[in-house]
Amino acid sequence: DNMKPTLTWLKRRLVLKHNSELATIIEKHPTLLGYSIETNLAPTLDFYSKAIGDEKVAIAMLKRDPTLFGFSLEKRLKPRLKQAKELEWDIDEGTFVKIAKYTELSWNITVAKNL
Repeated sequence: DNMKPTLTWLKRRLVLKHNSELATIIEKHPTLLGYSIETNLAPTLDFYSKAIGDEKVAIAMLKRDPTLFGFSLEKRLKPRLKQAKELEWDIDEGTFVKIAKYTELSWNITVAKNL
């Protein structure tokens, strides 16, 4: 079963005590089951943890919104985090929602307003 390692990783790394918590996360973002642990899940969790500076906060954020695993580190998250830091924004959950989820147009407008 190809999904078992992913389910095990999610349960262990996101500190899920019950299968119902895991089921809720998968219901929110079913494509997680197709993500590679080595090239997506682990690096993305590491990215958020380092950027926020607190793994527990990053895990809580990803548990609330597992779609945050779905954005490209190289094409979206890292470049936008760099811009946010250059603009001296607080790097918190609200900032990460913008970094991850804003369209290119919305992101550029938000950045332009803060220059």
